[in-house]
Amino acid sequence: MALILSRRPGEEIRLICGDEVGDEEILAAVRGEGLAVRVDGVYTSLSREPLKGLTVRISIRAPRCIDVVRTELLGRIGNR
Repeated sequence: MALILSRRPGEEIRLICGDEVGDEEILAAVRGEGLAVRVDGVYTSLSREPLKGLTVRISIRAPRCIDVVRTELLGRIGNR
């Protein structure tokens, strides 16, 4: 199952591995399941300036040991 988020220009999504997850577990999960990021609904323009109100839908599929977090929520879940 994928997480689907909407992002505007300049907004970020972070993929974070918690301290309780070992390096070998992360590596095995990424090798086995991989990471998948898909962008839906891209609007293009010849201008290099982002269009006002532009929103892109992104779906992310990651192993359970990797948290997918919107950067504006990082302070709410602890400093990582």
